[in-house]
Amino acid sequence: MPQTVFISRSQLRKARLADEVANYRLAPLPAWPLWVLLYAFPVIWAMGLMQFAPTLLAAVMLMYMYLRRSIITFGPQWLWMALIAWCLLCVVALDSPSQFLGWALRFINIFNVGVYSLYFLNAREKISNQSMLGGLFVVWLTVVVMGYMGIFFPEARLITPMSYVLPDSLTRNELVRDYVMPPMAEVQMPWGAPKPYIRPSAPFPYANSWGLAYTFLTPVVMAIYAAVLSWRIRAVLTVLLCASVVPAIATSNRAMFIGLGVSASYVIFRQALKGRWVGAISGILIFGGAALYMWLSGAATQILGRQEYSDSTGGRLALYEATWEATLKSPFIGYGTSKMNYEIGVSMGTQGYMWALMFCFGLVGLGIFLLFIGFSIASTWRVQSSAGMWVHSLPIVTLSVFAFYSLDIMQLSTLMLCISLMMRSKIYGEGL
Repeated sequence: MPQTVFISRSQLRKARLADEVANYRLAPLPAWPLWVLLYAFPVIWAMGLMQFAPTLLAAVMLMYMYLRRSIITFGPQWLWMALIAWCLLCVVALDSPSQFLGWALRFINIFNVGVYSLYFLNAREKISNQSMLGGLFVVWLTVVVMGYMGIFFPEARLITPMSYVLPDSLTRNELVRDYVMPPMAEVQMPWGAPKPYIRPSAPFPYANSWGLAYTFLTPVVMAIYAAVLSWRIRAVLTVLLCASVVPAIATSNRAMFIGLGVSASYVIFRQALKGRWVGAISGILIFGGAALYMWLSGAATQILGRQEYSDSTGGRLALYEATWEATLKSPFIGYGTSKMNYEIGVSMGTQGYMWALMFCFGLVGLGIFLLFIGFSIASTWRVQSSAGMWVHSLPIVTLSVFAFYSLDIMQLSTLMLCISLMMRSKIYGEGL
């Protein structure tokens, strides 16, 4: 079995960790499993493998780490391992074998992203910080391009090779069909609305998933922008960021803009604390200009207008109340998976990752997740660069939006890889 080396804070103070790690003479881990996950993300989606490839790649990473003589982990990672163990224990809450699939889908995502973060931390010889951020940029660019496809071809579905492999009994299931024959957009026509709302969703099944991915990945792009010195690259990134606003507005995701606002406000605040007034004032002007554009262009009215015809807020509040009351009846281990509330017509344990953790894995599961986020923020607080501040905003953004959005595999992967990036930078003194 591979030996796990826990690096305490006292060890960090007494000796440079890079020298400490070098004594173990660790064999380098190959980069290709993580590259396939990130750089080949468009191909994985087009093949209909979004629910299969991440688990296969996690298994490959586990094999490579098993074959390695030792692995290194970091403090908050132990809390994620505790979450994995607790979610595994919560399988006892399932009422019937038919519920196992719902539990497994949530558990495997939590397990996989834990593997990814641990693998990236230990693959320093082959995977640089810049190349990992470049992989996340490819995912962001895919999200933006597919967002435009959702605007131009809202009724279209992609027929993937996987849709020909699965039997009809599975593809008739709405969720399975959305993964192997993904739609380009959600087309919603609330009662009384003058025209349908076309909300881009590809490369995800739902528009809210698109919004959360954009919320998590845009600060990564901003970190790249802050880190590069080439004015040509910055010019290209500026054009792409401006172009990405079009599908973002079309999704009508209110919480998405809340998350982006939290990220920008946090970076401006940190810049001011450092006395970098040029950066802070520039951020305020850009942020204020974007808000003014949203108001004057009618984009804000468009986003808020959907609420006039669809009481999504009121429906969510009723669901949240029912979820909380049900959780109190099984506060420790939860129910293992979501359950339909027939009075509301929506499953409890959905419509937000906070509620999914609470309902499926109890208040203990939610508490472990919050501890992980809190320790991750505290452990990496000393980031110095502007790029580091954008990356550091991600766990803070998570706290602002996870009550509204569900975190799927790519959203969780972005969060975990960025936390691992900050920890690795801290451990090896890479100056993020």
